[in-house]
Amino acid sequence: MALTNPRVTKSRLAYLDYKLLITVLGLTIIGLLLIYSADHSQNIKSHFTKQIYFSFIGITALITASIIPPRIYNATAYAAYGIGILSLLFVIIAGIIGLGAKRWLIIGGVNVQPSEPVKLAYILVLSVVLSRRRSTVSIVKLLRTIALLGVPPTLLVLMQPDLGTATIFPVITAVMLAWFGLPLKVFALFLLPCISLFLTVYPWFISPLLAFGFVVIYRSGIKWLGITAIAVVCAVATFTAPLAWNQLEEYQQKRLTSFLNPAADPLGSGYQIIQSKVAIGSGGFSGQGFLKGTQTQLRFLPEQHTDFIFALAGEEFGFLGTSIIIILFLLFGWSGYTLATHSKNQFMSFVAIGITSMILYHAVVNIGMVIGILPVTGLPLPFLSYGGSFLLTCFTGTGILISVGLYRRER
Repeated sequence: MALTNPRVTKSRLAYLDYKLLITVLGLTIIGLLLIYSADHSQNIKSHFTKQIYFSFIGITALITASIIPPRIYNATAYAAYGIGILSLLFVIIAGIIGLGAKRWLIIGGVNVQPSEPVKLAYILVLSVVLSRRRSTVSIVKLLRTIALLGVPPTLLVLMQPDLGTATIFPVITAVMLAWFGLPLKVFALFLLPCISLFLTVYPWFISPLLAFGFVVIYRSGIKWLGITAIAVVCAVATFTAPLAWNQLEEYQQKRLTSFLNPAADPLGSGYQIIQSKVAIGSGGFSGQGFLKGTQTQLRFLPEQHTDFIFALAGEEFGFLGTSIIIILFLLFGWSGYTLATHSKNQFMSFVAIGITSMILYHAVVNIGMVIGILPVTGLPLPFLSYGGSFLLTCFTGTGILISVGLYRRER
């Protein structure tokens, strides 16, 4: 029966996740207030006005995505992925350059960042692969297929260059494979060489992780010959790490190191982190008040309407305000993982896990870099940071999550 049938519509609306809607709208409203404050410090309203416009389009995208049945997403996943890869290729060929990177296309006079919707396309196609996996297909073949799908968007985004966004694809893959039930020993086989890349930089931290990983694969039944082979790969990764480091842009290298000691370059790579900490610390428990943050209004805090908007929230709304933001993200995660658990459609269950993890990864990394415990990667804060492409992607992803709930009884 069609969704337009009133009885069917009413029965499905009973599964509408109102908590998810309230959470997203709450984050969006907070974001608009913060962007208004950031604009107020410059005596402009352009970012605020555009964000309202983006929000209305985003809500429309959310509603549209929520009424699309799962079978449509399943059927169009590969097409969406193909279009996404073509758009990333087109960025490399004819994209516009901004802030030293080539990440945008001009479509209809509007700057569009294709790497944002590609995240959703990748989640959809990966969900198709995992949900259709048959018992006769080996884990090796499954991982090979996933690698063929995951490597192209990761490399194309790295070429822009956009290191922060590029990390999202392997993270999403790892989370969805964990939801799939990939054995821990298989994770260890892939993670150990990656961890070894940082052995010479953080030996005191990485060495225990490597030791734990080798204990896991030993207890999983892998023979000594296999363990030796993994150890050789880890050694190669350790000694080739400097080569990979030299391939990064200078500003990327500084971003990855300045968070450890921002005072080493207080007027350069460490400036953002220092000012961000000052802003958050000055907010105290209840904040300095809306439009009254000194770091914000005197323009000491860079990128306060985009990547460092959480610091603005800390200064003006204090511990209480930032706690509300974090709680809202936790509620978002709870709703997303609950939808994934209760969905009878395996494909949409994977989709829910992927989208929820994408949003939470953005939130964790952004807040982590703003408070100085993670490197500055340039990942925006979902629903709060200024930007059309990312906001529309978040709203569309939320709409798909709502669709998971509305169609949870269908296989």
